Amino acid sequence: MTTDLKSIGLDFPRWQDAVEAAIATDNLAVIGEVRGGQLIQYSDASGAQIIILAVEPFATFAGFESTAQVFGHVSMINDVLAFVEVVDAFGHQLASVTLNLAQGPLLVDAPAQQWQQLHLTALALDYTVYPTPEAYTAATGTMQPAQLNSPGAEIIESSSGAAAPDASVTFAGRVIESEYRTSELTGQRFIHVVLDSVVSFDVCLPDAPELPEKGAILEGKGVLTGSVIVASGCGGSGGCSCGSGGCGNH
Repeated sequence: MTTDLKSIGLDFPRWQDAVEAAIATDNLAVIGEVRGGQLIQYSDASGAQIIILAVEPFATFAGFESTAQVFGHVSMINDVLAFVEVVDAFGHQLASVTLNLAQGPLLVDAPAQQWQQLHLTALALDYTVYPTPEAYTAATGTMQPAQLNSPGAEIIESSSGAAAPDASVTFAGRVIESEYRTSELTGQRFIHVVLDSVVSFDVCLPDAPELPEKGAILEGKGVLTGSVIVASGCGGSGGCSCGSGGCGNH
């Protein structure tokens, strides 16, 4: 199965199988109400997430409870895909990316969300580990091992109608830490990495015999996911988020 699910230990033959297995657990939560339907999230003890939009246009996508945090200005492209300008503490832009946003369906009808605190995770489909920056440069011809390239963001910034943006991403960075995690749902192992790149973000990798070592350069491609840590205008410990009618009742 060539999918981002494999990178978070959910290697099912079909997406539908993953969703049905998640629904059969007690780890589901309604995180908001959307147009008379619900936005539901499966949260695995490993950090893996499946987000289910149970109303038209109906969508399921993968997420992850990451550790790294960034600030960004968020604009929704559709119910799932967000355009994010990642900024530093002074408002200087560090990167522009498109990603699948966990709370996207709750924010799609809202104006752009400024200065949001975000979790970012790349769910890797393919990757290479280089033991040193010198090995990375020798193999790729690139001197700078910090890369975060979003084709979807490039399409939006160029106002090109030639292609539809998506959440695909290519990346490279220095490994800060890595560990094995195991999915509670499947028992499958995967690798969680914190990466120092253009910004710090998490990366999930399919299982491998060895962990990427600290200081190594990890290069790969995959799907970029994210979540807003606290949605603007919504508070409380109940975890409700903004929707077309404000915070929904649970």
